[in-house]
Amino acid sequence: MTPVEYLSLFSDSIIYLSILLIPLHLWGKDKKMFFLYALALAINFLIVYSLKIIISAPRPSTSLIPLPPSPSFPSMHASLGLIPAGFFFHIKKYRAVLLTYGILIAYSRVLLGVHYWVDIVAGSLIGFFIPFVLVSNRERVFRTFKLS
Repeated sequence: MTPVEYLSLFSDSIIYLSILLIPLHLWGKDKKMFFLYALALAINFLIVYSLKIIISAPRPSTSLIPLPPSPSFPSMHASLGLIPAGFFFHIKKYRAVLLTYGILIAYSRVLLGVHYWVDIVAGSLIGFFIPFVLVSNRERVFRTFKLS
């Protein structure tokens, strides 16, 4: 494997670990927050895949790794990379680390040549703001889903 392929594998692995480990951690501590995180993931997938289908933007032609078959806009990796930052943004000690993590994941997609900047900016904004809005309005969400 080339260093670029390792970067791609590393960013994929980190994203999938965060998708699994954060909810597992929340499940043991607070089931309502686990539900909120799962809801953020579900909404994120729905929005990103819907936009990919509607916009159907082609990927860059200068990729360093094999191109995924899905359209380019918005970046799912960028959105998933920023979900933890949006979810835990209200906890000051996690902000810098999680924002850095998300930005590095997003940047890696441009570096690998599988996305344009606009793809990762859109994906990052979607990934950050969905959980941020849900956490900011969690009591209303809990009442809506009768979790109070």
